[in-house]
Amino acid sequence: MKYLKYILLILIISFIIKGNFLLAVDSISPKTNFEIIDSLLNNYTDKFCNNQFLQKGEIIRLEITSHPARWLLMDKLLRELAHDSCAISNDSTKNVSCSYEININNILVKYLKNNLSQDSLDREIVVHISASRLNNDKIVPLEEFKSSFTDRIARDNVVSVDSKQYDFASSPVPLREKTFFEEIVQPVILIASTVVAVVLLFTVRSN
Repeated sequence: MKYLKYILLILIISFIIKGNFLLAVDSISPKTNFEIIDSLLNNYTDKFCNNQFLQKGEIIRLEITSHPARWLLMDKLLRELAHDSCAISNDSTKNVSCSYEININNILVKYLKNNLSQDSLDREIVVHISASRLNNDKIVPLEEFKSSFTDRIARDNVVSVDSKQYDFASSPVPLREKTFFEEIVQPVILIASTVVAVVLLFTVRSN
């Protein structure tokens, strides 16, 4: 029994080395970057289709500037406008009520280092879109849309949330820096625990 305290000490040291004392702050099964961007684009679609100029049943021309996410936004707008009985025609020979030009200024995904834990990352996703209405050579800018989403995720979750198949839904991950504990304290504890284990082993044999 006299060696029990040493055994307990070794177990405690092993527990610390594993880093189990760190507080877990990361959410379970976070949404993918694509899912979040998809949701933000849904918000923009609702905003666009509810703008004060758009009338139900009118025929419009719709242009979205080149962007990797153009197809996604166009699909959403087509569905929502059809729901509002609006028709889209890019045929220059047909009369249209007006034209809309939409600019996807930015869709950005960023992973930032977390100040509290090296095993966590702060994720930020921003969608910025502007648009204008053209009617009888008159250009009327619509209200800009800028929306963001932020959360905290585990580094281990980046593989599952980073949508690499879509350029606009992926981002580089900052390198993980070793903490003072990992770089200095942890090796010292490891060496000390090894020494204690060796001493205990020889002590038991000598007895």
